[in-house]
Amino acid sequence: MILSFALLIFGSRLTGTVFSNIQLPVLACPYNLDQLTSAGCYYFSHLDVLFTEGWQEILAFFGTFIVCAVLLGRVLCGFICPLGFVQDIAHEARQALHIEGVSLNEKMYTVLRLVKWIMLVIFLGIGFVGGNFCDFCPAAAISPALAGFKLSLGLGGFFMIIVIVSGFFKRRSFCNICPLGYILGLTHKASLFKLKKDAVACTECGACYEACPMGIKSIFTVREGKKGELSKIDVTTPDCIMCGECVRRCPENNALAITFCGKKVYNADRMKFMKQYAPKPDKYAPFLNHEKSDKHE
Repeated sequence: MILSFALLIFGSRLTGTVFSNIQLPVLACPYNLDQLTSAGCYYFSHLDVLFTEGWQEILAFFGTFIVCAVLLGRVLCGFICPLGFVQDIAHEARQALHIEGVSLNEKMYTVLRLVKWIMLVIFLGIGFVGGNFCDFCPAAAISPALAGFKLSLGLGGFFMIIVIVSGFFKRRSFCNICPLGYILGLTHKASLFKLKKDAVACTECGACYEACPMGIKSIFTVREGKKGELSKIDVTTPDCIMCGECVRRCPENNALAITFCGKKVYNADRMKFMKQYAPKPDKYAPFLNHEKSDKHE
């Protein structure tokens, strides 16, 4: 995350290289000329501009987007997107300060899904009515600004504050309504990364649902695949950002796993789960035990 954040914001300054024909579907703000790649989000929010370009530009855009979607899918959201990185910093800050977060119920997630669809319609259609999504995009408040460019933040800066504050109390809150991320997630059937479930190993404890920052209940509720299989069930959805939290918090061996080309790259492990919650040894215990033994003598 740190490496991708540095490359996507200061990429050309650090490497002296610019890949102008690659449209990476993560935060690569068009206002920041120090980035390594072009911004995939720009053409999606300016389809009116894209369709006036030549067929080479259109093919380059959709071609590189599809390649990224197939190779990585929403792993881009979970581990590469700099806007996700900023939200993760806010989340880690809350945990370090021992401040209670906000838990959402099904009704709240339903509202967020409605907001996501509204955002998606605005994102794809605003260019056709003479608007500019970049004027209030929160990403515009961090990429050019951190790269050293002066930028009038306006509504984008205001929404970035909302993203950081909401991300402080609810992990990856903006990811729940991000239109570009959802478009990327629509290709999950073709993506080489999958979230797989073994219903035989699953004990229906619900830990995966509680851990999921996207509130995806189907990871918990699905009990068999389309062909009736009970193992290696594909529970990947367009909303899944492949953050791996459900796998990390699963207490049953191999009940959940993230796979690449069918091979497990990260799977639930009971021993690792137990170590997360094992009590830390008291550094003063040896001295206390020594004092007790002295008194006994």
